[in-house]
Amino acid sequence: MAAPIRKLNSDDTFEFIEPHDILSVHLTQGSIKPDQSLDDPASTAQDKISPTSNRTEPLSYENFQKLLDVDGRLVDESSLRRAVFLGGIEPSARKEVWQYLFALYPCSSTKREREVLLLDYIVKYNEMKSRWHTLLVLSAKPGATKLEQGLVARYQLLEENGLQSPDFEGEKSLEEQQNKEMNLTASKTDGLESDFSSLSKNLHFLDLNSTETKQKIEFMKIQAQVFVNRHKIEITGMKSYLRLVDKDVPRTDRDVPYFRDAHSGHLSMLRDILITYAAFHPDVGYAQGMNDILARFLYVFDSEVEAFWCFNNYLEKIKNDFLEEGMIKKIELVRQLLLEMDPILLQHLEKHDLGDLLFCHRWLLLGFKREFSFMDSVQLFEILSSHHLELSSLEAETAKRKQAMREFADLGGVTRTTSPLDEKSEYTFELFMCLALLLESRNDLFKCFDAAMVFDCINNLKIDLDFILEKSEQLFFKYCKKTVEDSFQMVDIPRPR
Repeated sequence: MAAPIRKLNSDDTFEFIEPHDILSVHLTQGSIKPDQSLDDPASTAQDKISPTSNRTEPLSYENFQKLLDVDGRLVDESSLRRAVFLGGIEPSARKEVWQYLFALYPCSSTKREREVLLLDYIVKYNEMKSRWHTLLVLSAKPGATKLEQGLVARYQLLEENGLQSPDFEGEKSLEEQQNKEMNLTASKTDGLESDFSSLSKNLHFLDLNSTETKQKIEFMKIQAQVFVNRHKIEITGMKSYLRLVDKDVPRTDRDVPYFRDAHSGHLSMLRDILITYAAFHPDVGYAQGMNDILARFLYVFDSEVEAFWCFNNYLEKIKNDFLEEGMIKKIELVRQLLLEMDPILLQHLEKHDLGDLLFCHRWLLLGFKREFSFMDSVQLFEILSSHHLELSSLEAETAKRKQAMREFADLGGVTRTTSPLDEKSEYTFELFMCLALLLESRNDLFKCFDAAMVFDCINNLKIDLDFILEKSEQLFFKYCKKTVEDSFQMVDIPRPR
């Protein structure tokens, strides 16, 4: 009888199968033949570790509608996320799909329920915005203009040739200044309907003058005021964030037509959303880069309320990235992944004091926005936010299971009854994209000997989005395969006597 199988440093047990039984262990569909290598062209598409050749066209509005039932519920969230990951979203469907990707609405919500939720979002946001407006007025000197109060910024005051520079310090008469401020805010002073319509462009379903709607709004307003009053806003801190916002907003994506027009009001919406977020999230406040993230939400939704709440939900997940310890931890994960997949490159970078990989900071913080055109960055943002391909996903588990069966056959019938894999579940797909960019720049990075050379290298990258996504997938599945191979190397194989 064969000797028992032992795994080093573990309490996991193993099953032992006689060698002649190996091929009868249900290795039929999707299996690799014993004499067939993993890269053998004869392998079927199902047998391959990586499905990177299967990228598709963007998800169309028509195909998105097929994922909804008659009441408007999203019935197949997994298929939606897969479709977004593989091809992104057509512009005609993007606004509706993003409502689910960024948790504006639950997937199980009906069309009618979403209408009620939107009204509640509008009322709550309006109360939040009004709160910091009121505090700025109360904290200002009597007779101060809206500019002096902080309700508007200098760059919001319309000039004959467009927006003023954020650093402009020219003087104007009090009368002229106040006239411009009144023109800027006139649309927000006449009645409930104009107020709400300025916050969301999706209120066509609602009669704001009906008695029923007014009653709903009054009830929602009471709840919103309770919510707002629970948050203490520290006015000094908020004003410091306001100054930072007013430095960054007028420089946000001005080469994009949506933000180029001085009369569109889009930069004003950016400002209001960022200040509202900072006022009600003092633990995070405002940091450079948030304007770049918000710009994509505002561009897609073209609506202040929806953009705010999706931005809020997204920041809730990644807000630690704006804190020093959070980003250092994330970059360390990239370093560990590079050590795992290309230790020679990491060794070179460490030799020249570049091993901290701080040059990856911008990639991770902005979702690679500066590495692509604005529209490509929007598509990439939704692909990364689909969270379809993660180490805990079905696709990763399937790839690891297939590789385990290969290792199982190679070891002569030894398999595990529990999983031994010590994988990093924090290795999100964006980290594999970082790895792909590093490896794509590998030859150039070996010519870099200081930080300036590295930044010059990465700032001049010419990257095709589909190519780098495929490369990232390949690295993802290669890592899945490697974790299985490494785990099987922990096993003592019985020697013939």
